[in-house]
Amino acid sequence: MERGKMSSSGRGGKSKAPQHPQDIFALGSKSTVVVSRDSEKRNIHKPSTSGVGERKRETSSFGTQPPSKRARIGSPAEAISGTSLEIDPVDLVPNVLQALDTHNSDKLLGLLTGSIRLLKSQRSKPDPILCMSLLYLTKIRPNMFAHETVTQTLCTLLKREQGTAFKSKGNPLVFVLACNMLYAGHKDSNSWPDIFIKVYIEDALNERWWVECLWCKCLVENIVTAFGTKHPPPHLIPTESSIGTMSPSGAGSPLMGNVEEETDNTELEYSVFPRYSSSYESVETLVLEAIKEQIQRRAAPDAIGKGFLKLLSATCGFPEIRMIAASRLEAWLHSGKLWRAAQELLAHVCTNARASGPSAARDHEVLAQLARMRLKTKPLQAAYQACLRDMVADSPALLRGVVTHTVYNELSAARAPHNMAVLAALVAAQPQLAPAALADTYAELALRADDYLRPLRALTRELVRAARADSALLPLARALAAPPPHDPPPELRERAFHALTDLFCLCCLLAAQHGRQRAQLCALQQHALAWLLDTAVPVYRPARADLLAALHKIMFVEPPEAYSKLDNWPPESERALTYRLCCEAPLPQNTLLRLVFIGLSKEIPVSSTEVFELVEQLVRRACALPPDDAPLQVDKLEVAEYVFQLCQFHPPDNITLPAGYAPPPLAITSLYWRGWMLLVMIAAHNPQGFAERAANAYPTLRALIEFCITGKPSIEWGSAATEAERAETERAAILGLETHLAAAGGAKTPVSEHASRLLAQLTALEPAGPPRRPPAAALDALAALSQQLRLARLLCRQPALLLRLVERHGTRRALPWLHQLLRHERLELHALPVQCLCELLGAGADGKAPELAAHLRRTLQQPDGARAVLHYYMQRLAHHHAPTRAAANRGLKLVLSPSDDSTEMDYNADVSPEEWLSLVEGLQHWDALKAEALRRVRAACLVECAPAHVAAYLVFLAKHADRPATDLVLDLSQVIMERTTVMGYVLPAAEGERSAAQHRALHALTGIFYRHLRGLLEGTAEPEPPEEEGEPSAWSGGARLLLQWATGRRAELHALVAHAHLKLLCYGPSALDTNQEMYAWLQSTWVEAASGAADAGSAAEEELLPDWLRLHLVRSARPPLLQVGLRGLPAHKLALFIQTFGMPVPSMSALLAALDACPAGAVVRLGVERGYMAQLLRVQRARGATGGNAFAAALRLTRPTHPPDEALFAEQSLPAEEEDAWAEPLTVTPLRAEDVPALLRAAFDASTPRPDLLDGFTHLHHMLCTEARSGGGVYVRTALQYVRSLPHPAPLLRQPAIAAPLLRALALAAPTEVIEIYSALVVQCKLLRGPVVEALRAGAATHDPAAAAPPLPPLTTKEQIVKVFESCTASTLEAVGTRVIERADTRLVVDAITELLTNNQDGRYDLPIKMEAELVSGAREHALSSRGRGCGLLLDWLAELQRETLGRQEAQVRLMFVAGGGAWRPLLVTLLAHRASWRTLDACLRTLLQPNGGWSAPAVLRFAETLVGSPRVWQGRDRATPKHQQPDDLLRLTHQQLEVLVQYISSEATAAERAGGAEAARRRVEARLPLLLRCCPAPDALLTAALAAHHAHPLLLLLLYLKVPRVLQLLRESGSRAGDTARGALEAAAAAGGGSVGATAARSTSATDRVSHALLTALAAPAPHSKENSQKAVRLEAATRALWARQWGAGARALPLAGALLRGLRQRHAQLLAAVEVLPDVDLFSPHASEEVHKILESFLELVGQQAGGGGGGGGGGQLAHRVGALLRRYRAARPPRAAALLAAYRDIIASSPALSAATGGGGGESASTAPPPHALQALRRRTAPPMELLWHIQEVEAWGVRRGGAWGGAAAAAALLRATAPLAAHSYPPLRSAALSLLVKLLPAVPDTYPALRAIGECLESSEGGVCGGALERLAELAAALPEHAALLLLRVFELAASDRLPADQPLARALTTLNHHRGC
Repeated sequence: MERGKMSSSGRGGKSKAPQHPQDIFALGSKSTVVVSRDSEKRNIHKPSTSGVGERKRETSSFGTQPPSKRARIGSPAEAISGTSLEIDPVDLVPNVLQALDTHNSDKLLGLLTGSIRLLKSQRSKPDPILCMSLLYLTKIRPNMFAHETVTQTLCTLLKREQGTAFKSKGNPLVFVLACNMLYAGHKDSNSWPDIFIKVYIEDALNERWWVECLWCKCLVENIVTAFGTKHPPPHLIPTESSIGTMSPSGAGSPLMGNVEEETDNTELEYSVFPRYSSSYESVETLVLEAIKEQIQRRAAPDAIGKGFLKLLSATCGFPEIRMIAASRLEAWLHSGKLWRAAQELLAHVCTNARASGPSAARDHEVLAQLARMRLKTKPLQAAYQACLRDMVADSPALLRGVVTHTVYNELSAARAPHNMAVLAALVAAQPQLAPAALADTYAELALRADDYLRPLRALTRELVRAARADSALLPLARALAAPPPHDPPPELRERAFHALTDLFCLCCLLAAQHGRQRAQLCALQQHALAWLLDTAVPVYRPARADLLAALHKIMFVEPPEAYSKLDNWPPESERALTYRLCCEAPLPQNTLLRLVFIGLSKEIPVSSTEVFELVEQLVRRACALPPDDAPLQVDKLEVAEYVFQLCQFHPPDNITLPAGYAPPPLAITSLYWRGWMLLVMIAAHNPQGFAERAANAYPTLRALIEFCITGKPSIEWGSAATEAERAETERAAILGLETHLAAAGGAKTPVSEHASRLLAQLTALEPAGPPRRPPAAALDALAALSQQLRLARLLCRQPALLLRLVERHGTRRALPWLHQLLRHERLELHALPVQCLCELLGAGADGKAPELAAHLRRTLQQPDGARAVLHYYMQRLAHHHAPTRAAANRGLKLVLSPSDDSTEMDYNADVSPEEWLSLVEGLQHWDALKAEALRRVRAACLVECAPAHVAAYLVFLAKHADRPATDLVLDLSQVIMERTTVMGYVLPAAEGERSAAQHRALHALTGIFYRHLRGLLEGTAEPEPPEEEGEPSAWSGGARLLLQWATGRRAELHALVAHAHLKLLCYGPSALDTNQEMYAWLQSTWVEAASGAADAGSAAEEELLPDWLRLHLVRSARPPLLQVGLRGLPAHKLALFIQTFGMPVPSMSALLAALDACPAGAVVRLGVERGYMAQLLRVQRARGATGGNAFAAALRLTRPTHPPDEALFAEQSLPAEEEDAWAEPLTVTPLRAEDVPALLRAAFDASTPRPDLLDGFTHLHHMLCTEARSGGGVYVRTALQYVRSLPHPAPLLRQPAIAAPLLRALALAAPTEVIEIYSALVVQCKLLRGPVVEALRAGAATHDPAAAAPPLPPLTTKEQIVKVFESCTASTLEAVGTRVIERADTRLVVDAITELLTNNQDGRYDLPIKMEAELVSGAREHALSSRGRGCGLLLDWLAELQRETLGRQEAQVRLMFVAGGGAWRPLLVTLLAHRASWRTLDACLRTLLQPNGGWSAPAVLRFAETLVGSPRVWQGRDRATPKHQQPDDLLRLTHQQLEVLVQYISSEATAAERAGGAEAARRRVEARLPLLLRCCPAPDALLTAALAAHHAHPLLLLLLYLKVPRVLQLLRESGSRAGDTARGALEAAAAAGGGSVGATAARSTSATDRVSHALLTALAAPAPHSKENSQKAVRLEAATRALWARQWGAGARALPLAGALLRGLRQRHAQLLAAVEVLPDVDLFSPHASEEVHKILESFLELVGQQAGGGGGGGGGGQLAHRVGALLRRYRAARPPRAAALLAAYRDIIASSPALSAATGGGGGESASTAPPPHALQALRRRTAPPMELLWHIQEVEAWGVRRGGAWGGAAAAAALLRATAPLAAHSYPPLRSAALSLLVKLLPAVPDTYPALRAIGECLESSEGGVCGGALERLAELAAALPEHAALLLLRVFELAASDRLPADQPLARALTTLNHHRGC
């Protein structure tokens, strides 16, 4: 080798150029550049005749001079093809362009190769002009460099020159330029030449000049795609491994030649995709040859370089390379100079290892090699563990192999030191899958001939210690519980059973020792019990003793020595503690159920009695644990049923009972009552859930719970007679059963009570029957058990249970045992219900009253506790028993008292409510309790008889009832009106002394009534509570009064309330009523109300003021009330009133005065006894009463004889009739002008105008009107002066009743003078409305010309505005409308315009005559008619007035969307869509989509489409959305709204069908389908739409299915799968209308058409024979069969294309035949497809004839004939005439083929090749044969299916096979399971219903056995491809299981996604 002797740079005279042959001569003109190897004598930048390149380009022209011949440069060995021309770099571009223009390919090739060779000669210092010229040519014409010759020439630049020195790498520019030129020339090619691989390997094995160059990665990254190598994650690559020699950093940009480091920010744009997909084998051969050659040349490890290891890393995609690397990695990893590259190689090997595929076997050998490595340093071990973690995370299927090899190595003699660390790392990385793989390895070792139990126990302990966590124990136990892949040998079953039992116990001990988590211990025991229940008995067949011992051992009831006798672990120091922790594990419900199921199972050889005793022992042990740890959690009521089943007596199976006799349900007596005690223990530990429900379901259990709590016999137990009757019935049933058993057993002795054996051992099993009294022994045992386990204390934790018990017993009977519970059981007080505590407190509590009171005080600090305590006591305040009320007051005082010193309290003293009412306000949650307390106190007022208590209640109510409700006032009114005696002591009397308490009560009542009435008049009173349905209020039927006051206010009151108000006024004001404000207001209000009632009529007055109330008012002696009571009373009632006893003197004087005022005739007609009346008058006069003279005179009462000085009966003349003062004319005092300012100031400065001021203003208004007629005056000037002095209009706005008339009068009197004044005031009230503002605006606008228009009427209602608009003409409408909009309220105007448009829409303004009649009669159109222009103005105004609120009214929505609307409706809808907020639009759409709305279907649908496509909605989003992006569901319709939308589409289609036929309906439905699909983003919405379409219109359902074929799957899932209702619904829809609907729908395109056509064309495309093309054809055929089998009508629609392809290209006839075979007869032989099927059969018959004629009758030809014969048989059955013609036409071919002859013969049945093997199908259905036999049957069926070509005899046969084979996919035998999965994959494309397979796959994934899950995961990609409709569900479930660390699913998911991407048809 001559390295270093010759430099590639042309510098210096010492460089030697290669010698050219002697026959080469340089020809051409002087300008020709002769390439010389002497760099000192040659200048390549300029020609010999010119100094500058530009000058030469100016003088020479390629168009005028022919190109001169160039001498060939280089040796003949370098001349690849053609002639390389010598060229000057300056002339390169023009000459190339000229050659391109003249199409001179030889010259072009010579120029390019010559320039490349010139560049090669300048490798050390290339010419910049040459480089830039080549770059320019590459940029403009990259395809020139794709020529084979140019490519090979460029590759010479990349090759290593043998004569070049090692350190002289040359300028990197040449490599970069060559790589980029090669990439540019080949970037669009999918098949690159192999020379790239060769030069890459050459450079990678040597100096790696351009392989690691950043500027060359565009070419390098495309080359390495040939190796298929997967790169490991970056964290696996060791740091500081920059081995590359040509990184651009430090060298700058090679293209620019500088040294500045500016290239790191440069982004290279290039594409990378596979370039050698078709030459995989050749590339692998090249790589292997190079690698093996290097290994042979460099056998010593020191001779291997880093480049060689890097090449191995890059080519690890080949399995042989991985095997080569793995076998030598250990030496390379320990090499000092290669360890970094070796670590990188290790990462590549692990990353590229595959668990499935052709290289799986080699990769398992690779794993074995890796497991045997012995790494000495911790960094290498850490790197090795990291690689393994990533490998198993990426490909979980490899985990089993890694774990198995590591465990075997650990158990071998040559164990590696890092095995446990590796296992710990794998467990940490895969906490679910790694233990499962470990368990599989354990199972294999347990079934070996050698005993590996002790090593496995040690290995498990070491693994838990190394992993530093016991999290792996639970997955390990779960995997150990899975059934083994095959049945163990009989001689190893017992040992394997004991070994697995010991391993389960070991896991529990380890969990107790390390984690000490009781939940994990319970889970481990549950897995062990599940193993015993499901797997152990059928697999290992243990004996009864062994099984019972295993059961005891797992539940830790064996002695501690039984768990450590094998290897003395746990040690003595830890054994007791570990065993105790395992025994103290709780007993969860699942564990209990599994134990019970073991006892109930007939297959398990353990008796139910043994299991019952074990369960009882475990329950007792759990009950002994602290209850706070929840040791016995049960919530299922079925546990009780299972316990009783364990106790049940079953007659022997070998005894046959008489026909018709059903043995009674009996139980073993001892077990039966022990079962009840067992349930009591369970109920005691589950009082909240289980105990309550079980007590309700089982009366006996309820009675036993009562016995445990009370310690006394239950009150539910029947009497002795009842028990005796029940015992007699039970005895008869037992004797009857024993008699039948004895007769069946052949006994001759009759059965009697004395001779009975079962009578003492059995009892009736009636757990849900009446409560039974247990035997005395059972009661004693239960009492002892309750005392030992404190069951009563545990049961009392459920307050509801205890409370119901108290309610059943009653308070008196419950108190003794409640005291006993507190004293003996030492119950905590919070465990008892609040009601029980209150009862105990009220009864004294045997010295525990202070403690109870303190606890109840603490209870009051919680909202619920406070509510319960107050509810208990305060509801007793309204009790009719006085001692109960006293006890409630006492209890409230005790619990509400803040004192904690119990010695100062008397718990038996009487308490007044005043003592605790003030305390209840200080409760912490008083706001939440206030309403309840007020309601209870109000009820107490109706019952309490103590006046002091009632007074206290009234004060409490007045204090806290801020806004008294009507029901409160009603109750207090009842108290006032009905409880007269009590209220006489509560309220102060009119005369005599009044106490302070009475004044407080009166003040409280007055305040309540005052606030209620005031709130009622102001509209702020609380409304009456609504009446509950079925429970009317007590006051709902009372009489009501409608009261009216002079101010216009009205109120409706109950008559009782009104009467109570007036009666309360009779008591007078309270001394606490400051200034008598409340009383005075009430008195004035009711006096005014009484006056209004008198004015309303006598009936209203009688209702308000009955006689008894008038008497009360009169007796009150208060003048206003006296006046009200006497108003309108006739003489006879007055005469009765004066005879009432106890009438006060003022009241009597008023009565006598009223009698004096009565007409004399009325008095005379009274008919009273004159003597009595005279005596009465004398007595009253003696009391001091006055009046009655006229009354006495009218009655002509006799003068008394004594006393003589009495002047009562003096002779007096009758008084003259007084004239009515109201009849006199009103005398008006004139208003002076100087008083006007004072009047105005007094009126507008006061809040309420006085009556005298109103009279003055009336006079002022009269004077202003008078002066207005005369042109002005002093009154006008004075008033204007006052208005001008106002700074703001606030005084006028306060009094609109007098200000508005004043302003209008001034505007009328001085219109010109008020303009300025009113304008200034109007400016300050722009935003105000009202009569004052309107008067100001009217006066300020008098100068406006528009004011000259005629005045408008008042516009206060919508009807008035409508009338104004309707009265307008076309010319005045705009002006009047403008004024109306300015004056009237906007809402009224909008409502009026809406009504006008509605009237226009209804045609109310259209004339009923025709246009011709209009011309004749002169009638004119209405301005608002449909042909007038008024609607346009109305729409414009509506759009302006409602810019954003349009559509919020229902009337407007009806205006826009009602059926039969006006022509202007689209304008309103457009305004609504573009202006309204989304909330308004959404509300409008919700209104339109209500059922039975009656809207216009086209309008609603167009509105919905507008909302979906509105630019406002999409504003701000991307304009160019991705191709497959799903549009957002903007409308978000509910299912009901979606159904309404479908109904609208159906209605529109029906209307279109009536108008234009079925084709019009189809077009209309297709136009609306995008909207419907936009509203169905989720499957449930799409299903709703499909169901609605099914009921709405058959055409809509068919078109929806054609657009979204997934509808069929959704319909099938929602309905009955057995009946195939989904397909039936489509067929029924297609058959509707005599088949016209289906024919119409067939003219539409379907989503399946595109897929079918793509699959068929791809299937029929010619392709060279190769393995890849064959696999592709198989995939395409399977996809076609699956599509046609599962999508209804897809195959029938694609039959024409299939027939055309079959007739044109017959290479794929077998695949097309398999696709046709899966079609059902309904689709295949339908009338419209009959002709096409006939032609297809003709083509197949011709193919059979050709194969038979060419000697191909055997093999594939025979199979084709059999299949064609089966198809012909189906054709004959479906279309006999057409089939007969076909058979006659091809009778020669049929006769020559035995298969066709047999198929077409009349007597022959189906041959074995056309139907599944019946014996195999039957065996697979039964699944009772051994696994090997089932495997043989599956293989037979699979071989038959291969002969059938993939059609599997049609859909029915394939479905039968699928249902028979699917359950075997989860079989425990691995070969059978694998064969079943393989057959499933092949069957799935031919079946329409894939649910059996989906269920089978789900069972496999959910299986706890790792092998079952792993087998399904290995086939996940194929299964997902065969189940495309369920692929998302399947992958999601696998992902969820992987996320929960149950399955290693990363690699299977990746493969499945890749496969699905390959199967995308479009």
